[in-house]
Amino acid sequence: MKRFILICLSAVMLSTFSCSKLSILNNSVKMEKDAARDFENKFFEAIEKKDGELLKSCFSEAALKDAADIDKGIEYVLSAYKDGRATRTDDNISSYTQFKKGESFHTINAHCKFESGDNSYLVKWTQCLKNEADPSMEGVYSLEFFDMNEADDTNFYNIAGVAYPDREFLDDTLQTLFYYKGVKDDTTDIFSAELLEEADKYQLKCLTDFVDDTHNRSFNKMWVDNSSDRYIAYAYVSFSHTDYVLALKYDDDKKLMAVSAADDINGINLRDYRITGVSEMMNK
Repeated sequence: MKRFILICLSAVMLSTFSCSKLSILNNSVKMEKDAARDFENKFFEAIEKKDGELLKSCFSEAALKDAADIDKGIEYVLSAYKDGRATRTDDNISSYTQFKKGESFHTINAHCKFESGDNSYLVKWTQCLKNEADPSMEGVYSLEFFDMNEADDTNFYNIAGVAYPDREFLDDTLQTLFYYKGVKDDTTDIFSAELLEEADKYQLKCLTDFVDDTHNRSFNKMWVDNSSDRYIAYAYVSFSHTDYVLALKYDDDKKLMAVSAADDINGINLRDYRITGVSEMMNK
């Protein structure tokens, strides 16, 4: 009898534990769906009414700070959308979370396909639902909009603000550094002649190894420093599972003239116009 009671108690405890975990999972999924649907509704209302301020209100404080050109991006989206009522045809969500004391965060990458008359569209966005370490990140951080009648679907890049044609060179850089299928002859197209001349053979080898190593580097998010005369972009990246801040300085032709990386953004200074080439940190 005692053994039977213990077995029953164990079964009840296991069932309670399983239900508890399932409940947490269900709540998390519901929260993600609700957040995505809420943004979709506001996005549709904004593009239908050409309301830039409504769309802008969806972005986090951090995104608004990191994207000084967000108004240009929003203007591009509103002008690219043909008048009419938006109708959803498909949407999807992927999420990632980190549970660490004082640093827990919950972020989703989502997309929504929709139609208006004979036109088909796609919107992709990154949205932070919770960030205990930095609440200013909570909200939409990046957004991409595509007219599917004019362009094919492309890779998703988490760059602060709203993507628009003048910012395409940033996508080209990320495509080469993080999604390129091996080093090919045109890999160096994103680099300026000045960088290739200034960097010594060891530094170029470090850069080549970095571009070619598809297993040991990953990309998180990018933003642009608009306080410099030069166009400088920063990104959180991982090399061999170690976190760094990657800095990219561009010339007037939007070609990379300097590349550097450090454990912390305070360890990087590319504002000096004399700095060109590739930092040896790229070897790590």
